[in-house]
Amino acid sequence: MIVQCPNCSTKYNFDESKFKDEIKVRCTRCEHVFKLSALNEDDDFLSDLSDEYSDDFSMGESASEESQAPDEPEWDPDDMNVDIAPAAPMPRRKKIMAAVMGATALVVLGLLLFVVAPRFSGLSIPFLAPEDEQDEVQRQTEFTEEDVRDISLENIRQYFVTNDKIGQLFVIEGQAVNNFQEPKSMIKLRASLYDAQGNVVVEKEFLCGNVASLFQLQVSNREELESTLQARLGVLTTNKHVDPGSYTPFMVVFYDPPENVQEFGLEVIEAHNPAL
Repeated sequence: MIVQCPNCSTKYNFDESKFKDEIKVRCTRCEHVFKLSALNEDDDFLSDLSDEYSDDFSMGESASEESQAPDEPEWDPDDMNVDIAPAAPMPRRKKIMAAVMGATALVVLGLLLFVVAPRFSGLSIPFLAPEDEQDEVQRQTEFTEEDVRDISLENIRQYFVTNDKIGQLFVIEGQAVNNFQEPKSMIKLRASLYDAQGNVVVEKEFLCGNVASLFQLQVSNREELESTLQARLGVLTTNKHVDPGSYTPFMVVFYDPPENVQEFGLEVIEAHNPAL
């Protein structure tokens, strides 16, 4: 006949020859112990189950191979006098363990960051640092000749470039070299164009650090070109901390310069000391 575990609903073939008035059996899948009482011969439901499962298994064997535990020790149902609670499903146990391990890893990582991070708080990447830190210099509002005298302008070139979108460009470029014995920061220049009488026709003040390629000079519109020449990244990368003997590049562009321009001039107007 067919017996069904009341705990996990696994069906078993039961050898009727071993049947007694009341016996205890154990489910090999969930280990639940339950009693079998005398069978009613007119029970159609159990009769149908007996017809459906024709395999002859001994007491305690599952109708499916998956539910049969390998090398399972023999149990005497008459010796089972206590109920056995079903084991917790393994997938749920694994999920709980994974959650506990994950929480533990987060706690350990947090402790490491708390202990180690302060040691590296002084590290910074110039162009990724906050703006307040990027501009940290010993600010001066006025500069004398002594403050800028050892900044020399070298490898200066001037030339015209035809830009299809803007027109004629007058370009001055070169290098501002730090000849001081200490680092300098945020070196600033003034470029002036003069007429034949030595009068200033037009002038520009600008920070060193950015240059544009010849291709950019030829194809960029005015807004794009100014964005390139005033880019904060270039200034912070090459002009925030100029060591002694080092230089920062510069470039200034005049758009459609007046025809009466005869010469140009460059002068250093600012050279800050980096913040300590």
